[in-house]
Amino acid sequence: MAGKRKKAAVKTETVVILPGLYDETLYLLAEAHDYFYTYGEPEQQKMTPRVRTMYASEMSRITMRLSCIMAWLMARKAVFIGKLTENEANKNYRLDCREVCLNQHIEAESVLPQGMTEILDKSYELYQRVARLDDLAVAEKK
Repeated sequence: MAGKRKKAAVKTETVVILPGLYDETLYLLAEAHDYFYTYGEPEQQKMTPRVRTMYASEMSRITMRLSCIMAWLMARKAVFIGKLTENEANKNYRLDCREVCLNQHIEAESVLPQGMTEILDKSYELYQRVARLDDLAVAEKK
C-alpha cells in the first residue's frame, strides 16, 4: 500500500488520541446526515404525530451525542498541540450532556425505522466509549 500511512495512536499525558475515533465520528455524522436527508421527510409523513415527535427527539439526541463527541475531540487535540493544558481540558472541556446522551428511549426505538435505530445504537455506543476515555483522563489526574 504505497502512499498510505497507517494512523498511529498518539499518547498525551493521560489520554490517547486516536485518529480512528475522529474518523469514526465524522463517518457517523455523514451517515446520519445522509440518512435524515434521504429518508427523514418520507418516513415522518407515514408516522402518527406521537411517533413523529419521538423521531424528532431521537434525531436531536443523535445530533447532540455526535456534537459533544466532536467538541471533546477538538479539546483533546488542543491539549495535544499545546493550546490547552490537560488540567484545563479536564476542568472546562469534559464530555457534555451525559444525562441526555446516555439515556435510551426504548419505546421510541421499538417504533422508529430500523435505519434510525441503527444510527441511534451506533451513536450511543460511540458516546459511551468517549465517556469512558473522558473519565479515564480525569481519573488519572487525581
